[in-house]
Amino acid sequence: MDIDSSRIQELIERPGESLSIEIKRWIDPDSSDGIAKIVKAALALRNHGGGYFIIGLDDNTYEPDNENIPENVKEKFHIDKIQRLVSRFASEPFELRVEFPTREGQEYPVIIIPSDIKTPVASKSELDNKGRKLIKLNTVYVRSLRANNTPSTTQATWKDWPKIVEVCFDNREADIGRFLRRHLGGLSPELVREFVSAISQKTEPEPTLEDLLRRYLQESEERYESVVLERKLKLPEHGTWEVVFIGDVPPHTANRDFLNLLDSNNPDYTGWPVWLDSRGFSEQNSRPFVIDGVWESMVSSLETGWSDQIDFMRFDPNGKFYLRRALQDDISGSQRDPGPMRVLDFGLPVIMSAEAIAVGIAFAKAMG
Repeated sequence: MDIDSSRIQELIERPGESLSIEIKRWIDPDSSDGIAKIVKAALALRNHGGGYFIIGLDDNTYEPDNENIPENVKEKFHIDKIQRLVSRFASEPFELRVEFPTREGQEYPVIIIPSDIKTPVASKSELDNKGRKLIKLNTVYVRSLRANNTPSTTQATWKDWPKIVEVCFDNREADIGRFLRRHLGGLSPELVREFVSAISQKTEPEPTLEDLLRRYLQESEERYESVVLERKLKLPEHGTWEVVFIGDVPPHTANRDFLNLLDSNNPDYTGWPVWLDSRGFSEQNSRPFVIDGVWESMVSSLETGWSDQIDFMRFDPNGKFYLRRALQDDISGSQRDPGPMRVLDFGLPVIMSAEAIAVGIAFAKAMG
């Protein structure tokens, strides 16, 4: 925060209400209560993005407090003392300043909190006085408005975190801007543009295979939910088994030739294979369809009349495959079953996983 002596003098004469300004009557910085007020105000203003803590004025009328005035204000509120107090409790040390403007011949301390916060600051120690927790450990203090819309210092709640994070990110962006201006100021506009283009290409790291799989899994799960909503399906409660494959393949197109290629190369190890071709099903809704260049199919026991199949499949000609299958333990419909989400026949997922690997290899070879 830039320090302007005229601004400091104006604060003493006309402070006004602001979240960036804390005002207290005269306090004793050597007492536990005084230490707590100084520390909590400093931490709260720091998390707010900087501000001023004025001591010696009435916080309601902004008039001078003529009681308990220290004999030597500058010595009582010396910068070394105040800095030492705040650093003792702050989780991340920061440099502050103390100015002593005058009003009607009386000096008043103004503690100036800088605005260059990069990470939230919390209390790393506690202060206890006869059983009262004046400063709590591991607590983030902030500036907020009371119910009557007057500024105050308080503990942070979930409502305060977006503002705290925003302040920290704004300061980080400002640092980057200052760095670029300082080091690129003498370069031609063409070189600056070339430099920015070069670093922008490096800002996003190359996604790992796991990243790609997780993204496609999330995308496919969202598509499944969309299809269920569009068809207004009321599916029974059930667990699911999912499989995702991704690989680099030569160009293919989401046409019938593509489905024929997959169908003819599916080993079909079981009576209900993974990524089965449902084009021959009598129910229209169970047949595959193309959306955004990807074949999809949704086979639901509610629509087919079968009691133990709910499959959602995606066949992407770019080399991405997804299958979501309801666990048969939960949807068999047998009266002897204990009910959905109660037991797991672990043999079935083991068999399906082995089949999915075999089918994935077969698809990969068929697609080149």
